[in-house]
Amino acid sequence: MKIKLAKSILTAALPLFLIASCGGDDSSVTDESAEMPATGRCGDESKLGDTLNFYNWADYIDPQVLTDFETECGVAVTMGTYTSNQELIAKVQAGNSGYSLVIPTDYAAEQMIETGLAQKLDMSLIPNAVNLDPKQMGLYYDKDNEYTLPYQYSTTGIAYNSKSFDTPPTSWSALFDKNEHCNKSSILDDQYEAVGAALVYLGYSYSSLDPVAHEKARDLLIAARDCISAFDSANFIGNLASGEVVIAESWGFAAGIARLDNPDVKFVIPDEGGIMWQDNFMIPVDAPDAYTAHVFINYMLEADVGAKITEFILGFTPNLEAAKLLSTDYLALINDGGIAVTDDVRKRLSPSEHGSSEVFSATWNAVTTSG
Repeated sequence: MKIKLAKSILTAALPLFLIASCGGDDSSVTDESAEMPATGRCGDESKLGDTLNFYNWADYIDPQVLTDFETECGVAVTMGTYTSNQELIAKVQAGNSGYSLVIPTDYAAEQMIETGLAQKLDMSLIPNAVNLDPKQMGLYYDKDNEYTLPYQYSTTGIAYNSKSFDTPPTSWSALFDKNEHCNKSSILDDQYEAVGAALVYLGYSYSSLDPVAHEKARDLLIAARDCISAFDSANFIGNLASGEVVIAESWGFAAGIARLDNPDVKFVIPDEGGIMWQDNFMIPVDAPDAYTAHVFINYMLEADVGAKITEFILGFTPNLEAAKLLSTDYLALINDGGIAVTDDVRKRLSPSEHGSSEVFSATWNAVTTSG
């Protein structure tokens, strides 16, 4: 069962490492290549590079997909990893990153598009885009999907150990207010996730730029530091699985991974609300091998490949054909753990449409440097 592969993430406690250094050839999409649509799973193999440099979140693709692409198409994929969207943007913004394909989250994709860091996709080279769910297309950050296509999506809410709660938590207060679970809880180490959750708990939107709202969010997070064990985006999955942490701000897919080793871990979108976010395929403006990147995107949008990726990540696939191939084990894990996005849950979700990064950065800096 492919879903079991995700257990390797727990044993490594989400290692954030660089798998391979940058390099690659100098080929790119030209007017000539744009005239010839890709054929088969490997496009025009005479135009493929020998190596593709891919920048991705750690443990965010089934390694077998990379191996299979090399076997089928003769292209070795070397993958570097990053820990935050801010790190990704800085790497591409510096220029000459060497990467031909990156995976930014929606608000980061918007920033990269606005600052000229992305190149337009040649849709004639990505015929499998027809497999994508229209509901996940044309979102606020790229309304015409000129620069991005959806990779995977998930939500942000609360993961908790059901054995530690008489009744399931339904409010962000379970993290922000002092309670019997002090020193066994965590909040994501991310300015948008942490500050956004504080804002929505206080009755504001996730993307609010109201100075008063940010002052209140700052104070709430500073006070919460006295109870939580850590701001943590790297180790909370393993900590949830082991029981070291019994409640955490969490991504939905992360709760699923923890649940693989500990079925007592469940997930909820609080009454005040959570967010739905989407990670995306994007080709940097200075990509050294844009043609091969297009072919690799198209390959990952094959139904069988997309299903393999989703079962490894435990997120949600935007690929309607891939969704038909998902196993009953995957569906049971998602549904029984409260991770699935039902109609009722969807009413409590907002898009991760963030405001000015400077405002959020200032609030977050005040939280992390105070005291």
